[in-house]
Amino acid sequence: MKQRRGVFGFGLLVLLALLEVSPAIAETETPAWEQPRELSHFQSLLARTPFALPTAEESSPLAERFSMTGIVTIDGQEEVFIFDNSDQSRELLGKSPNAKNMALVTLVREGGIPVKATIRVGGETGTIGFKESTQPKGPAPAAFNPAQAPQAPVTLPALPPLPQQPAAPPNNRRIIRRPVVTAPQSPQLQQPHP
Repeated sequence: MKQRRGVFGFGLLVLLALLEVSPAIAETETPAWEQPRELSHFQSLLARTPFALPTAEESSPLAERFSMTGIVTIDGQEEVFIFDNSDQSRELLGKSPNAKNMALVTLVREGGIPVKATIRVGGETGTIGFKESTQPKGPAPAAFNPAQAPQAPVTLPALPPLPQQPAAPPNNRRIIRRPVVTAPQSPQLQQPHP
């Protein structure tokens, strides 16, 4: 029992010593999050914030308004069909400006396949791409060739049996056929017979 009192007494003494010292420590040191700060300490964070990383590609107003719908080669020159989302119209753009002062600048290719086009509308230049719904997902499907199709016999699934119709009741009805009645005709003027 004496040993427990000794440990308890020692613990109590340590606790009292900490309580007497801790107010003095608290007065001299303030935690880092409570210290006053100036805005100049955050200039590097404001200049290069980790919460706003630059995107890989800048979006242009032309990309929001126009989208590519197709590419064609006419007389050796590549031209693009574009769709205007604002008025639902379609235009064919080549290297030379058209009536609306729109022209194709370049085609952007990935793996030899054109995926985007840089166009000029008036004095503004921007990169547009295909609409998501029209862009093919994955590799292009191969054309169907009936000669390469497997010649396995086609087995159709068995159809369920037709439901049984109720048996027709015996024909006990009497059929009465009435003569056709015609509507009376307007009387013709009778002419005297000579």
